[in-house]
Amino acid sequence: MLTQCAQAVASYDQRNTNELLKQIRQHSSQFGDGLQRLAHYFANGLEIRLAAETPSYKPLDMATAGNGLEIRLAAETPSYKPLDMATAGDMLKAYKLFITSSPLQRLTNMLLTKTIFRLVENESSVHIIDFGICYGFQWPCLIKKLSLRPGGPPKLRITGIDLPRAGFRPAERVEETGRRLENYCKKFDVPFEYNCIAHKWETIRIEDLKIDRNEITVVSCLYRLKNLPDETVAANCPREALLKLIRKINPKIFFHGVVNGSYSAPFFLTRFREALYHFSSLFDMFEANV
Repeated sequence: MLTQCAQAVASYDQRNTNELLKQIRQHSSQFGDGLQRLAHYFANGLEIRLAAETPSYKPLDMATAGNGLEIRLAAETPSYKPLDMATAGDMLKAYKLFITSSPLQRLTNMLLTKTIFRLVENESSVHIIDFGICYGFQWPCLIKKLSLRPGGPPKLRITGIDLPRAGFRPAERVEETGRRLENYCKKFDVPFEYNCIAHKWETIRIEDLKIDRNEITVVSCLYRLKNLPDETVAANCPREALLKLIRKINPKIFFHGVVNGSYSAPFFLTRFREALYHFSSLFDMFEANV
């Protein structure tokens, strides 16, 4: 039924979309089992997508779209908060739940920390270029481990890169991440330097990264290339441009986490089905472990 609703959304069929959403909401719940929760959040996403792309669209129980839809979702779901309004504290709680429920992210972070620590065992400086740094929750474990290195920690330089946010302060989240990491480094006496970049990744030049060939350079891009269109969309695609940039950087090591799915496909229905398969597995995992 979710796939049928996505087909109606893709064709801007408001009548069928509303009818299918009514049926989905009768069998979904934010407090139900994994399948019911999945249906609840995907139904919200489909309705928001149609409201955003169709100015004349009227949500199920309201006469207005746009912000009105967000208000209704907030009223129905006390814990609901649009992603752009979520604080670092909110995201940290969600991240903690995720890593305690799934071994995947924990294993990724452990591999990241151990490999970089061995790499800089006898080095005085390391430069980490993180494409998709987000809130930077993946780096405190490394910072703490570096502080315990015999002979003292090396200088840690992080270039935090993420997509710009909407509004007057596109780099706000990346800057906040840098301040938190700086405070954490001060706590453990690790020399620290931070550079933030909030641009479309395919527009970043190697000069923006301030690379010093005398220090160890590490590039990390964990599970975020799925957000960049690939060669199925355009010949000179953003993903290809980013990979060429990483090749120019010529890092000592490149960490690349891959999500198994065609999230950058040019067709909405393809992306929707891939997301549905992926999150079905996640919600099954959460139901079993939380």
